[in-house]
Amino acid sequence: MTANENTEETMRPIIAYVDEEKDERDNFYGDAFDSGLFHDIFILHPEQNMEEFVERILDLGIDALVTDFNLSEADQLSYDGEELVSALLAIRSDFPCFIRTSFDEDALRTSDDVNRVYSKNAEDDEHAGRYLFDRIAMQIEHYKRKIVSWQEELAFLLELEQEQRTASQIEKMIELDTKIEASLGKNMAIPASIKKKLLEKEDALLAETERLIDDIKRTLGN
Repeated sequence: MTANENTEETMRPIIAYVDEEKDERDNFYGDAFDSGLFHDIFILHPEQNMEEFVERILDLGIDALVTDFNLSEADQLSYDGEELVSALLAIRSDFPCFIRTSFDEDALRTSDDVNRVYSKNAEDDEHAGRYLFDRIAMQIEHYKRKIVSWQEELAFLLELEQEQRTASQIEKMIELDTKIEASLGKNMAIPASIKKKLLEKEDALLAETERLIDDIKRTLGN
């Protein structure tokens, strides 16, 4: 493998798939691997404790989560795929999440976003799997690009002299900082009232922003 090929390989996203059925997990892994779009594919059986399971998923450093909707056909769980996605999004705002289901109507009725629901009942369409994987890769790219755009805008505003910043620019800095933190992990977010105090102390704000930008780069694999 050449250096360019190695770089391209490591830049491919990492995803996780959750399903209670072994055959479904095996089939998904095979199809996702054959797509050539992903660097790593974690295949997970759902765990009883959803909160601990979400933390385990995030610790994998994935770029997107794909989950079965039902999750309880083989094992009784207190949550389904939609609730698993909601729990993850409560920590990582706008994180790329997708739901696969054989129960199309149920999943569509309960989902907060019908655009993330994909049917498993697509045997008559040999390209259905590839369509899902393409959407996953594109959504990951869009998500990362959005965070980088926020970071660049925030960095630009920070370069302005403190006395030159308008009130609207200061509010924009707080807004951008909040969006970035929510995307990286809401448990990391600093309340807006504290950020306003930080703005009164340039050194403290710069130190906090540098930490945040370092977190962005680590999260996005840069």
